[in-house]
Amino acid sequence: MNLEQMKYIVEVAKESSITKAADKLHLSPSAISQSITQLEREFGVTIFTRSRQGTIPTSDGKFIVSKAYEILKKMQELHEELSDKQHAKKHVLRVGCAPALMYIVYDAFLLFHEQFPETNVMIREIDQDHILEEMKNGNIDIGLSPFTDYEVSNLQHEKGVDYELLYTGHVCICAGKKSSLYYKDFLSPDELSDEKLVIYNSKGGITFNDKYVKNEQILFSSNNIEVMRSAILDGYAFSFVFNFTFKNNVDVKNGNLAIIPFKQPDLIYQDFWTLYPLTKGLSVEAKEFKEKVKYLLNQ
Repeated sequence: MNLEQMKYIVEVAKESSITKAADKLHLSPSAISQSITQLEREFGVTIFTRSRQGTIPTSDGKFIVSKAYEILKKMQELHEELSDKQHAKKHVLRVGCAPALMYIVYDAFLLFHEQFPETNVMIREIDQDHILEEMKNGNIDIGLSPFTDYEVSNLQHEKGVDYELLYTGHVCICAGKKSSLYYKDFLSPDELSDEKLVIYNSKGGITFNDKYVKNEQILFSSNNIEVMRSAILDGYAFSFVFNFTFKNNVDVKNGNLAIIPFKQPDLIYQDFWTLYPLTKGLSVEAKEFKEKVKYLLNQ
C-alpha cells in the first residue's frame, strides 16, 4: 500500500462511490477500481462491497480505511511541521521586555531555542515608557511589560496595539544575607525609610519609591542590574523587585538573597501584559515564546 492508494480508499469511503471519488481526485473510475483490486489481493481481504446503496467498506475495509486516515493525518502533520521549520529558518523574532522580566525572558529563550533553533531571536530590554513606541515603529514583534488596566484599555485605538494578560505579580524587597532585613517575613514602608536603596533608573522605579516609601537614602540608581545585585549581596542596600524577578537566580536558591513580600498594608499587585501589533497579530513563534514565558512565571 502506498500513499496514493490510501488517498483513493479514503475518498471512496467518504463518497461511497468510486465514480464520485474519481471525479474529486481527477482520475478515471477504472484507475481507482484497479488500485482497490490490487490492494485487496495484497491484503487478501475484500475492502469494499458494491451494491445499489453504493461502495461501502466491509468490516476489514473499515479497519484498513481507519488506518489509512491515521497515516494520511500523520503525513499532513509532518508536512505542516516541516513547513513551519522552513518558515522559522527565515524568521526573525524581535522581543521587547521590561527590565523586571529580563531573567525570565532569557530562560524562556533557552526553552524556545530548543524548539525553533533556526529562528533568529533578538531580545531588547526596554523601559515601560518606550516599549509602545518601539512597537508602533515596527522595531519589536512582541512586548512584555507592566501596565495598569487603564493604560492598556486605550492601547487599541490610540496605539494600534492589542494585548492579553501575561501574569499578575506583586512587589517584593530583595535583601542580602548581610542585611538586617533578610530574616523578615514581610516588610512595610516604615521599616525601609532609613535603609539604603539601589533603584533601577526608570520612571517606574522612581515613581514607586516616591509613592509608597519616600526613601531618600538612595545609594545609587542604575540600569546595570549586576551592579545593583552586588550592592544587595554585599549588604549595602536593598531594592524593589517583583516576586518572579530573581526566582531562578542562583543567589536566591542558595540563600544569599531573600525575596521578601512588601506590604502597604497589603501586597501591591502589578499586571504584566503581552503586547503585539493589532494588524499583524502574533506569529507562531511569538505565541510559542509567550507561552514559554508564561510557563516559567507560573512555575
